[in-house]
Amino acid sequence: MKNKVVLMFAYHFPPENAVGGTRPYRFYKYLCRMGYRCHVITAADQSGRPDLDSETVSDPFVTGPRQGLGWQAERAVRRFLLPGVVGMRWSLLATCAARNFLRTIPDAQVTVFSTYPPLGTHLAGFHLARSEKLPWIADFRDPMGDNPSHPFLKHHQHQVYRWMERKVWKAADIVIANTDAVAEKWKRSYPLQSNKFQLIWNGFDPESRVPALPLPERNYQVVSHVGELYQGRSVTALLESFGRLMASGQLSPTQLRVRLVGSTLPESLPGADFLHRATAAGWLELVSKRVPHHEALAIAQTSNALLLIQPHSTVQVPGKLFEYLQIGRPVLAYILRGTPIERILRNSGVPYHCVYADSAPAEMDRALKDFFELQAPSCPANAWFQENFDASKQTENLERLIRLTQQSRSRRERFAQREAAYD
Repeated sequence: MKNKVVLMFAYHFPPENAVGGTRPYRFYKYLCRMGYRCHVITAADQSGRPDLDSETVSDPFVTGPRQGLGWQAERAVRRFLLPGVVGMRWSLLATCAARNFLRTIPDAQVTVFSTYPPLGTHLAGFHLARSEKLPWIADFRDPMGDNPSHPFLKHHQHQVYRWMERKVWKAADIVIANTDAVAEKWKRSYPLQSNKFQLIWNGFDPESRVPALPLPERNYQVVSHVGELYQGRSVTALLESFGRLMASGQLSPTQLRVRLVGSTLPESLPGADFLHRATAAGWLELVSKRVPHHEALAIAQTSNALLLIQPHSTVQVPGKLFEYLQIGRPVLAYILRGTPIERILRNSGVPYHCVYADSAPAEMDRALKDFFELQAPSCPANAWFQENFDASKQTENLERLIRLTQQSRSRRERFAQREAAYD
């Protein structure tokens, strides 16, 4: 029997402290236990993890700023066509590294797996799968063409992203979405390719559970959000609602503290005057820097309630939701109506309340006040959550897709051989 190998292109990967590395690492971990060899090609420094079957391919756009025509060309692409991290030259280097690796396993049964973002991972998957005639699974942690996190893209930039997305869909054997809303949208938009679109949610590692920790002794409640506030993820209207409730005496600034920890864009927050008043009053605490993941977890685990901020997307689910639900403390969700986030919260068994980002100010104030009147005890997520979001079970689904792609590719090769013999 041939050795089963999954060659992963994952720009982010442990030990790098980036949320984009957690999903591919969970797949890596449990596929290895299922008898696969997983080899990861990543931009993250792997020198501190000799235990991983991985190799670093540094991104020359990051490591060699302003050096050479290649850097200038990628800069132009990022500025005019594809804003954000692209990884164009990285994808070419990663493809070369992958070919070198393939030479060491000439008789293996190989499946290519790439996880987006950034675009470079799918570019590498595309090049390698096409040149080596290998089955390819393209995983989308975010939608590419209609990403709500890119609200300021120009029309032609949206079109370029959509074009790239369709190219991936056409070339890949399987395309994975990480929310049901995205998967259904793709199937409606491209019914002829609907059989390619599969759903594997984000989730949690059952061997690295995140329990609640004892609350510190303090005379106020803490509501925490730990994570980036980037383009589109604005908390301005919610903080202004807190401010109105504080000013009217419906909430007490001495008994409540809203803690926001993580790098933040200025446009995601109210103006400087508001922030000064709120922090001076003591109810708002801003720590505008990125903290290590273990510190972020400790903050969440010792908070009275947890704040989820996703006011810009009806299709995406932040990875921190799955940590929140393991902790089991009440969740205040600042979201849009009818999202996958709300469906997960409703079914999870964890106490929660939604404040809708498209609400009028008075409605938002009522919803926020209702949350603090819940008096709901902590309650870790129920069996439904465990069944649907356990990474070991999700990897079983991925393994099934790997087998399907290999079987389909083998059938096509046998058919092509028969056609060639007949001719």
